[in-house]
Amino acid sequence: MIEPIDNLPEGCIGMRAVGLFTTEDFVEVIEPQVDHVVERHEKLRLLLDLGEHFEGFGEGGWGELTSGIRHTKFHKGAVVTDDGHIRNGLNLLKFALHGSVRTFRNHEYDVAVTWLHS
Repeated sequence: MIEPIDNLPEGCIGMRAVGLFTTEDFVEVIEPQVDHVVERHEKLRLLLDLGEHFEGFGEGGWGELTSGIRHTKFHKGAVVTDDGHIRNGLNLLKFALHGSVRTFRNHEYDVAVTWLHS
């Protein structure tokens, strides 16, 4: 399940995975918010927290997420996770993305928010 993250700086969209991240989470929660920002011609600044409440990806979840971000133009994307496989996977995808993406460890959450807004 995906929950919105409140209290982020203006212009930032934040989502936190709780439990399994599924294809439905991406299609029903993330994609509409991203589309709304794109339609308004604003710079997309996205924070995805895959931290301590994240239990992994459900069937198709990782594929949907990586496919979605490869086709989305954004200004900055910050992914917060201590999962080394996710961090490595995103670092390998950076060359194919349309924007600046960084991964941050769970204890660097505040650093991620500051970087996203800068």
